[in-house]
Amino acid sequence: MTRIAARPPLLDSVPLGRRLLFTEPRRATLTVLGVAAALLLVLLLQGIFAGAIERVTYYIRTSPADVFVSQLGVETMHMSASALPPDTVDRVRAVPGAAWASAIGYAPGAVSGPRGRQLSYVIGYDPTTSRGGPASLVAGRAPRPGEVVVDDAAADSLGLRIGGAVAVLGVPLRVSGLSSGGTSITNTTVFVGSDDLARLRGVASVSYILVRAGGITAADLAARVRAAVPGVTVQTREQFADSEARVVTDMSANLLRLMSVIGLLIALAVIALGLMTATLSRLHDYAILKALGASTARLAASVAVQVVWTVALASVVAAAVGTVLAWVLPLAATTIQVRITAASMGQLAGWAIAIGLLAALWPLRRIATLDTITAFRESR
Repeated sequence: MTRIAARPPLLDSVPLGRRLLFTEPRRATLTVLGVAAALLLVLLLQGIFAGAIERVTYYIRTSPADVFVSQLGVETMHMSASALPPDTVDRVRAVPGAAWASAIGYAPGAVSGPRGRQLSYVIGYDPTTSRGGPASLVAGRAPRPGEVVVDDAAADSLGLRIGGAVAVLGVPLRVSGLSSGGTSITNTTVFVGSDDLARLRGVASVSYILVRAGGITAADLAARVRAAVPGVTVQTREQFADSEARVVTDMSANLLRLMSVIGLLIALAVIALGLMTATLSRLHDYAILKALGASTARLAASVAVQVVWTVALASVVAAAVGTVLAWVLPLAATTIQVRITAASMGQLAGWAIAIGLLAALWPLRRIATLDTITAFRESR
């Protein structure tokens, strides 16, 4: 006796999810673009903040020093004041494993130009060694007495040029060169000679000491400096950059959290609505498949496949557009830096798939409760 299959055997081999998604290319395209726009919104919010943090720590991360020494209890430059005894430099320089040690002065303040005023880190260093100065100059030369190196982005926004005048901490100086990478949404970085910074501040002091390791690791050098020079804070470059990023993040945590939550909720709502609508528009097709013998699990699997395909395609579009904007936005607004990472994109895609599955599968509950005959009637 021949056994009659409960449903057509070819039904299981047909890629229903992909077929149903691309049956109507126009609808599928609109759904993908809607999800991509939602993902892009959150991706840009996260990227702008990550770019700002990267810019704030740029000076530390690009420093040739492996270890930073500061006043006891001071672990950052942002919103901090550090002062060390002048003889600390010689004591640190004498530590075995220290290739060199150079002092810098530091003062928070502002720079002013023809087009306005901007908050700034003012760093005083020894231009003859360049240690503690800008990572590189894009134009001009190191500062001489009465001169200053300004970040190129700040120079553009303030209307400054090489050879022109700029007010640093209220004192007029001449621009000798342009650096790069030191301007964020909140502030910029300028460099003067150590003697000029002492004149600007009215007092000569050592704020931080930069130390280069010679033949040993940064961690080992930091440990040796701590042992040889008690009463100071000693951090590796990575630790110092992490501390700086952490304090800036903590200061803006509430605003960041609010922006991220609002952006994420909007994005998830758009994604949920779009994918739920896509399922609702195909309930007639699912009813036919149910009448042909497709199980509820088979229908749910096809919906899940559509969600994954949609989010995957939307993620590619969002990442591509985000990458382009990360390149274009700094050209339009030099103080904005956008950092798009694979980790943030993957996290967003995970959230989108989770919410999309819940929203897209919800309408199927109606089809799931129908028997085959009723489903056939519903499909007519």
